[in-house]
Amino acid sequence: MSWKRAAIAGLALQALAAAPALSAEPVESYVVQPGDTLYELGRRYFAGGDYRAVQRLNRIADPRRLKVGSRLKVPARLLKVTPIEARVAGFRGAVTVTAGGRTLPVSTGMMLKEGAVVATGPNAFLRLDLPDGTHLSLPSQSRVQLGRMTLVEMTGVVRRDLQVQGGRLESDVTPLRDPRDSYTVRTPMSVSAVRGTEFRVAYDEQAGRASTEVIEGLVAVSADHDGADVAAAYGAVATADGVSDPIQLAPPPGLAQPGRIQDEQTVRFQLVAPTAAAGYQVRLAVDAGFVEVLEETAARGQEIALGELPDGVYFLRLAALDDNGLLGLPATYAFERRLNTLRAEAPVASRDGGVRRYKFRWQAGGLGERTYRLQLLREGAEAPVVDEAGLTMQELTVTDLAPGVYNWRVMSRTFAGGGYYEKWTPLERFEIGR
Repeated sequence: MSWKRAAIAGLALQALAAAPALSAEPVESYVVQPGDTLYELGRRYFAGGDYRAVQRLNRIADPRRLKVGSRLKVPARLLKVTPIEARVAGFRGAVTVTAGGRTLPVSTGMMLKEGAVVATGPNAFLRLDLPDGTHLSLPSQSRVQLGRMTLVEMTGVVRRDLQVQGGRLESDVTPLRDPRDSYTVRTPMSVSAVRGTEFRVAYDEQAGRASTEVIEGLVAVSADHDGADVAAAYGAVATADGVSDPIQLAPPPGLAQPGRIQDEQTVRFQLVAPTAAAGYQVRLAVDAGFVEVLEETAARGQEIALGELPDGVYFLRLAALDDNGLLGLPATYAFERRLNTLRAEAPVASRDGGVRRYKFRWQAGGLGERTYRLQLLREGAEAPVVDEAGLTMQELTVTDLAPGVYNWRVMSRTFAGGGYYEKWTPLERFEIGR
């Protein structure tokens, strides 16, 4: 073989060796529209306006003449992208944002870019909104980094990548319109990829486990070479051993008397759980979208105590925690808070000359205009001895009661918020000796 042939053969081998690398270069596909030219596409969509690589890749003779409807292959590295930012829609409690090595003060409406790390402290909450209507929620004790989030200007393809470094991230993802769009949540143990769904991802570094819980849609969960497709109402756990088979999530918890007006000093609910649970996640908000979250806590028993709240309408979201560490399907309840306490006090007996007096007193709390009604019944009798309505004072004195055993109660009638609310005290026993 001559040196020329050897040289040509060597070049051919080099070209063949290089071919896999060239074919492996990521490319995007673009459908040519009327009026398109490579010059114009390069100016609008290519980094540096360089169209020549596209011309060579697609073997285009004249960059001014493109066939309408044909598909152009464009190296992804050439395409201009617009960064996608997340907007702080609402927050409560200790929330921090770290960006560019600095900790920034958090404010509603704040825009967060790629690389920002958001973290919530105890009983804190953060809600982020993306431009397409996707919502991200971080409950307390969570830490998430915003990864690469971009819009490819030429194709409109949207890619979002987030990493849960600790705690939990809840995502309500707007359905993706393009097969190339992506929304991916990563942990050190797993990757969860979706196409328009509602799901949650949690990571526990100390336990070495990550969990994914799907409320709606389908999520592909992978870890190393293992993976599982997780459908709605199921979850999966990823550990160093791989990804578990899908596990059915606990059903939504119920409430005893969910429609009852919360009128006592402390707001309390009694849970009605269809199955045993290791605990419950409790979230309280002033809006149905849970943007303005007031409290996010965990409950162990069947009773939820939320303390004192101002009058108004509130929303409660509950989910059960199972023995696998998976949060179950959520249930949302609306309730009205209207403080209207009413407590009867022990009657006070006195004598004025030959007249015996019995003063009945009570205490009421809450906003609104009130009138009261007192009923006094002799034990065993159906008709009350005293039935006074329209009282404006929180006491009534009764004279000359015959000896015996009585039961009494008082009712408050309150006008507040455009309506009337009535409340009775329990029957109180009262005895008069001879």
